[in-house]
Amino acid sequence: MPHAQRNAPLEALRGLAAIIVLLWHTMLGFFPSKSGIFDGFDPDKAAVGKIWFGLIYGTPAVVFFFVLSGYVLTRGFFLSQNPFIILRGAVKRWPRLAGTVTVATLTSSILFALGLYHYQEAGRITGSPWLATFATGAMTAFTPSIWDAFTQGSYFTFFRGDAYYDTSLWTMRYEFIGSFIAFGLALLLSPIRRLRPLVAAALLGVVAILCHFASPYFVAFPVGVMLAALMPEKRLNIPTWGAVSMIILAIYLWGYTGRGVGAFAPLNMILPNMPSLWLSYVYMIGAVLMIVAVESTFALRQFLSKRWALLLGQFSFPLYLIHVLVLCSIGSLTLVLTNSMIRPPYPNIIAAAVTIAASMIFALPLVLFERWWVRLVNRESDRLLSPHMSSYDQGERQTHSRSLSKASELM
Repeated sequence: MPHAQRNAPLEALRGLAAIIVLLWHTMLGFFPSKSGIFDGFDPDKAAVGKIWFGLIYGTPAVVFFFVLSGYVLTRGFFLSQNPFIILRGAVKRWPRLAGTVTVATLTSSILFALGLYHYQEAGRITGSPWLATFATGAMTAFTPSIWDAFTQGSYFTFFRGDAYYDTSLWTMRYEFIGSFIAFGLALLLSPIRRLRPLVAAALLGVVAILCHFASPYFVAFPVGVMLAALMPEKRLNIPTWGAVSMIILAIYLWGYTGRGVGAFAPLNMILPNMPSLWLSYVYMIGAVLMIVAVESTFALRQFLSKRWALLLGQFSFPLYLIHVLVLCSIGSLTLVLTNSMIRPPYPNIIAAAVTIAASMIFALPLVLFERWWVRLVNRESDRLLSPHMSSYDQGERQTHSRSLSKASELM
């Protein structure tokens, strides 16, 4: 079974989104007053309201992950109409995610066992309730163990949403379930999207409403599928200035927190007092703009296909998984050690720099593991599906031959 080529520019965007999450969590831990989400700090010192806030705000980056998954998991199917792309994606989805996630949870359990986490001391210094509670993970009472970490990484985080070994894993249940929503919706939309567009739109709307009442985060996956179905088969090439304008608008939308402060006062007049989860829809619009801009602009695709961008895409998932562990161990220890030596805010700045650098360094072994693991999962899924794929290919060839024969008779 041929492997679908990964969309390098979009994978690079995924890597950039992972860096945004890293920056956001670094701010929550070491510069909580700048985040604007905790009580007890001067709101005038917060970065909320700055026009560039979307470049460091983690929540929209997560929504972008979800929309992007809905898009990339189904785009190849809409282009080829080969249902085995969906079947193959569904068969390998759980093991594909679980392998690297389990390595992260096992690593965290070892850090707990060796006493290498220093988030409580660091949280007291910075005043960050997020950091003091292990990025909110310690709010769940548990006794760390290898077995518990293994079962969480391989199973419970996907089916139950457990994430106390690594709180970045709260997204995995959405990612896993949302992937199957995307697969099923793509199969339903494919035969009717051109012949019965109104029926397809109604079906998409029903699925989106069902997703909304489960969680607005799930709606991001049908949005990605819709985009995959609507994007022209022949790639467009819009002017670079148009794409850049779309990206700037996307970043602006990602910076909106529901408060009409600073640069977002005009947007707040249009969307006043939005509940936090409803903000996800604003971020989804930004995600769609970002994907369309990159998919439809030759210059951007060329820029995001360079070697650095390819490497960034490979780092995206490992970096996302490992950075909280690094922040709560090495980063926090750096803050604790330097706090008694130099005056603020220099310990915080040094701890943030160490966290960012160490996250990239410690993500590398996970990148290497993921490369090996993905090859293994691909090989085994191909082996499992190859007899069925051969039958499908044979049937397709026979259908094609009959069509050619009928065409010849009519000539």
